[in-house]
Amino acid sequence: MAAVVPAAAVVPVEVGKHRNEVIMNTKKKIPGWGIVLIVIGVIVVLAGALLIGPYNNMVTLEENVTTRQANIQSALQSRLDKINELMPSVQGAMDHESEVYQEITALRSKTEGISVDEDGNMTINSSASTSQLESADAASSQIIRDINFAMEAYPELGSTQLMSDFMTSVEGIENRLSVAREEYNEAVQEYNTTIRKFPNNIISGMMGFDTLDKYQASQEAQSAPEVNFD
Repeated sequence: MAAVVPAAAVVPVEVGKHRNEVIMNTKKKIPGWGIVLIVIGVIVVLAGALLIGPYNNMVTLEENVTTRQANIQSALQSRLDKINELMPSVQGAMDHESEVYQEITALRSKTEGISVDEDGNMTINSSASTSQLESADAASSQIIRDINFAMEAYPELGSTQLMSDFMTSVEGIENRLSVAREEYNEAVQEYNTTIRKFPNNIISGMMGFDTLDKYQASQEAQSAPEVNFD
């Protein structure tokens, strides 16, 4: 008498064959070029992930440098504003043929990065470069020294309340400007170091990030000008 094979024992074999056929058919549906595209896509995604972080960091550091430069410009404009307030009194008291007066006039009108309006007020150009800010820094510092010389020749200048206020304001502005210069150079140092390091130097070269020059204030500008009332 022939043995009877239970139906339950036959079904798993058929199901297994069906699964193998499905798997084989699935594999056949992905051509070779499709696999290549998948691999390329994965590489692109990974490369992008590796590039985005360093690139964004460079952008952040570059923006920080821009902010620090704006702080220098703001401090310089504050210095010019105080000079602008004082100039009518200085011009009214001084001999216009004197050497000091002539120097002040030349510095106010011929300094790169500084514009003079029709009222004679000096303004830092909004698009001034770092080198132009350096020129404006040196010129405005020298103007304050010239004012000090003028007070020695014209004592009546030093007796006014306007001059007293000027002296007090200049001291605070010089401290603020000194800090702004230092912070700018620190930001430039960090930015330059970052874009020159490997592999950041490859990314910075591709994306157009260039090294920046530090702020070079003249020796006279670094030494805060003093207004002497003695």
